[in-house]
This record gives sequence, C-alpha cells and structure tokens, in this order.
Amino acid sequence: MSLGPALPAAQAGGLDLLRMRGEPSVEEDPAGRAYAGPTAVADEPGRVAPWNDPNQKKTEVEAGDAEPDGAAVGVHPEGGAMDDAPSAAHEGPTQGAASADGGVTATVPPPSSVRDVPEHVTVAVGLAPEAPGTRDEKGLLDALESNARASTDPTTDVRRLRPGAGAPRQTCREQRDDLVVVIGYVADRQAPVVLAHDCRLDRALSVRAADAAHSSGLVSALWDEHQQLLREGVRERRRLSVGPKARAGIIGGVAFVVVGVAVGALVANALREESVVITVRP
Repeated sequence: MSLGPALPAAQAGGLDLLRMRGEPSVEEDPAGRAYAGPTAVADEPGRVAPWNDPNQKKTEVEAGDAEPDGAAVGVHPEGGAMDDAPSAAHEGPTQGAASADGGVTATVPPPSSVRDVPEHVTVAVGLAPEAPGTRDEKGLLDALESNARASTDPTTDVRRLRPGAGAPRQTCREQRDDLVVVIGYVADRQAPVVLAHDCRLDRALSVRAADAAHSSGLVSALWDEHQQLLREGVRERRRLSVGPKARAGIIGGVAFVVVGVAVGALVANALREESVVITVRP
C-alpha cells in the first residue's frame, strides 16, 4: 500500500514517532486539521464532548457525609464548604423558625413603643381689668395658677400677671404666651367666670364657670379647643421672634432718637439769629 509521495527524512522520522506513541498525525486526520495533539478532538457526526457545568448546585448529600452533631453545612457551588453559612445558634430575632414539615414560619418582632412627648405651652394667669380684686377672686386666681402649673398634657410654664395688666387680647400682643387665662366677668352675670384667649390663633375660647379654676384639667381642655380650631382650618398668627434684649434695644433706640430730636430743636432755637428793623418816617 502506497502512502503517496515520499517525505523528507525529518518529517518521516516525526511520523514514525507519533505512530509509536499512538497519537494521530496530520496525514491521518481526514479533516486536515492543522493541530494534532493530546487535546485534539475529531469532528465526528453525532459525537458530543462531555462538559460539566461548574454552576450546578449539589442537591444531594450522601449519607455518612453529614456532621456528627446534625448541623447543616452550606455547600459552595464549586464543591467547597461555605464558612459563612448561618447556624441555628446565630439566628436573629427576625429569622424564621423551622417547622416539623421542613417549612419556615416567618416571625415578625413587635413594633417598638414610642412615647408620645406632650406639647409645652406658656400660660399667663391673672385678674381681668373689670375684677376689683376681692378675696374670693384672689382665691380663684391662686387655685387657677396652681392647677395650671400641675398640668402634664400639655406641660406648662405659668406666669402671673400684675394687677391692671389689661384685657387678655392686649396681653397676647406681647407675644410671650400661648394662652391667657383670667378671672373676670361677663354681662348679665354677677358671679366671676374664667375667661381664656388663644394667643396663637388670636381667638377667644369658651367661657367657663368659676369652678373650672379648681380643675386640674383646665389647661388640657383649653388646648383641646386649640387643636380643634386648627383642624377646622384656623391658621396660627405669625409671631416675631423678638427676645427681651432685642425689645429693650428697640425701645432704647426709639427713646434716644426722640431725645436727640428734642435737644436738636432747642439748640437750633438758641442759635437762631434775630434781627429787628426799625423804620422811622417823618
């Protein structure tokens, strides 16, 4: 049998070495591939090269490979054990607990309780201008002040108005208080009553009998009326944030200007030249 034209001696020796090793040569490959080595695969019809998917997860564990204590060990996709696999001893409070049938029951922790912080208001108490200041009126005022200080919802800062401070609405113009509560009188009623004015909304609140001064929930009831007016659409009036020092500076500046103008007028009158013209006629 003839193998075709003669080959050079070097190529012939290489072919003999490949035949001795049992490896296919270029001449023996019918497809005429340029590479013939240990990893070459002949393209034969119907032949599929074996291939293993490295991302395939291992789903079955052989009996006898389990841990002695029965703890589950995570399996890495490439076959190694995962070091960061969660264990039952380190489960958090939000992690589900395993049931008897292998399912997981989700457990949700209860919401954390948030304490409602009560509001804080400033209250001014006193006697209305029409109250003469009798013993009964002063006793009602003392009870009103103590109960206003004892309020817890909302919490309060209470100050006592000086006698003759003026009407509640006039006191609100100082922009120091949220509520002004006074002992006063209304028309066609001889007994004293409790009058209140909402300084934030510039609204007069409900009139109450004198017995309300002895109630510890008076400020809370008045503030509930404030909240109800807000829900009805009443808007709070704008308040200028002017502190006591700024207010004193403004008053001092105005006084300085007035005094300066007066002194200037006096000096101008003193320095004004006056001339007298006398006309003599025969």
